Amino acid sequence: MPIDDLGTLEYKLKKRGFRRDDVFLHVCEKCHEQAVLTYLIAGKGGGRDIHLCQACGDARSWRSGAGLETRAEDVGFDLRAFLG
Repeated sequence: MPIDDLGTLEYKLKKRGFRRDDVFLHVCEKCHEQAVLTYLIAGKGGGRDIHLCQACGDARSWRSGAGLETRAEDVGFDLRAFLG
C-alpha cells in the first residue's frame, strides 16, 4: 500500500534531525520494488537508520551504539508510533 502521508512523515523525520542518506532508491526486501528511502541520524551517543518503502509502506529501523560501529535491527519498529 503506497504511503498517503509521505510529506508529513518526512517533515516529522526532519524535525527530529533525520536526513536522507542518499538520493537513490533502494530495493525493498519485502515487495522487491526499488522504492526504499533511507533516513539517518547520528551523534556521539549513537544513531538510527530508517528505511521506508514508498511502494508497500514497510518501515525498518536499526540502532547503533556509541562509535557507530555496530548496528542492531529494532524488531517491531512502528514509524508512526515512533514519530508520535
